[in-house]
Order: sequence, then structure tokens, then C-alpha cells
Amino acid sequence: MELTVYHFLLIVAFLAIVAWVFARKRKARFEESARIPFDEGKD
Repeated sequence: MELTVYHFLLIVAFLAIVAWVFARKRKARFEESARIPFDEGKD
């Protein structure tokens, strides 16, 4: 299997997205968003 520049770009993009998702500063926002379905009936 021959890896090209595009493969490496896709791997780097994937790793960047994973790092962004699991960044500590985003944890509170994602937890708040995860509670939205449970909080909508309380209004």
C-alpha cells in the first residue's frame, strides 16, 4: 500500500479533530450540551 501526501494530511486532520474534541477547556460545553434533551421538559 502506497501512502501519499493526502493520506498524511487526512491522518493529521483526524488527529487534530480528536485533540479538539477531547480538549479539557471544551469539556464543560460538551457536558452542558449532553444534558439538553433532559432539561427541555422542565421549562
